[in-house]
Amino acid sequence: MTTRALPGRGWFLAGTILTLLAGLAHTAGQFTPDEPELVSGLAAMRAAHLPMGMGMNPSLFDIFRDLAFTMSVTFFALAALNLVIVRHRDTTPALLRTVTLVNLVWLAGFIGVCWFYAVPPPLISGVLIWPFYLIALLRNR
Repeated sequence: MTTRALPGRGWFLAGTILTLLAGLAHTAGQFTPDEPELVSGLAAMRAAHLPMGMGMNPSLFDIFRDLAFTMSVTFFALAALNLVIVRHRDTTPALLRTVTLVNLVWLAGFIGVCWFYAVPPPLISGVLIWPFYLIALLRNR
């Protein structure tokens, strides 16, 4: 664990915590009751199955859930990697700068996908997290 100051470390850590919170919010959102407007669509997804080999025949709803929880797992994994890097005693400003840039790039892609498919909740999360990594990068120049 590092105790020395790294430029931009606080902003990076804040972005990492927000990434973790976004993962938690996304996971919690998967356990809400079905909205009345979606009941018929979700029923159709549960009824439609796609044979995928290996004896597996998931419904479209199963595939939707798999993708949804994959996003949660990915957010948790990225936050965990960020925590390891920001807290490691051998982390240099150059390494933190590079990892910050990687976070900015994946979040820009994430925001772009959410914008393209017009899905506000994850779009808002991404837009709220991105500036923390940007400030961390600008502080670590």
